[in-house]
Amino acid sequence: MPGATRLLDHPVIGRRVFHPRPTTAAPTLVVEAGGYQLGCHVQRPHPNGGWVVYFHGNGELAAECDRYCSDLFTQAGFNVCFIEYRGYGASDGEPTLSAMLGDGERVVAALGVPAGRVVAFGRSLGSLYAIELARRLPAIGGVVLESGIAAISDLWPLAQKAEEIGCEPAAIDQEIAADFDHQAKLGAYNGPLLVLHAAGDTLVDASHAERLHAWASGPDKRLVLLPRGSHNTILSANLTEYVAELQGFLRRVGPSN
Repeated sequence: MPGATRLLDHPVIGRRVFHPRPTTAAPTLVVEAGGYQLGCHVQRPHPNGGWVVYFHGNGELAAECDRYCSDLFTQAGFNVCFIEYRGYGASDGEPTLSAMLGDGERVVAALGVPAGRVVAFGRSLGSLYAIELARRLPAIGGVVLESGIAAISDLWPLAQKAEEIGCEPAAIDQEIAADFDHQAKLGAYNGPLLVLHAAGDTLVDASHAERLHAWASGPDKRLVLLPRGSHNTILSANLTEYVAELQGFLRRVGPSN
């Protein structure tokens, strides 16, 4: 695996965090990232519209998200790019926590749009990469975190894998603090933020949403705890409220406003 120098990019960690699957769906945008080809899926009905750059959860595929939820964004006047992770769908390589941190920026560059016309959307695991994109592109037009993760060690106690990797637990914790300090990243982000979370999420509990919202330093931030559903049913169980919150945010921060 080229460039696998960090402990967080070790295959043992990758197997714990990621659940890649192939797809027969042909990508509509292929982006080079760190020597690998990312098979992304785009919908671009609005020549003058902004772009949502969408990072999905660890058990999902960009092609599936394109099929089931692209209308959420295009109906609000946005184009959308569903980024595919390394090793998922039609992408090659293997998914790795830290090495993929720059992939979102590479996709934005491939789209050829300025940061101010981009909204980063991160669902579940994807919140890690949406937050990182905002760190790398501080002029980004907005961030949406849905079922997001405030602290990855709350979900995946990765330091427990130290013996299997052949390192000290503290070394893994140090890399997590260096690469995934969401409090520091959101504290440096001053732009619009929408945090959506199911109040009854049993996989990533709502305290994650509360922390993510609290850490953001900008004045334009909104936390919405939706009353029904859980981690994987947040949209279907709260369809009317979810769509209203998301599309209201997008229309407000869109490049024509």
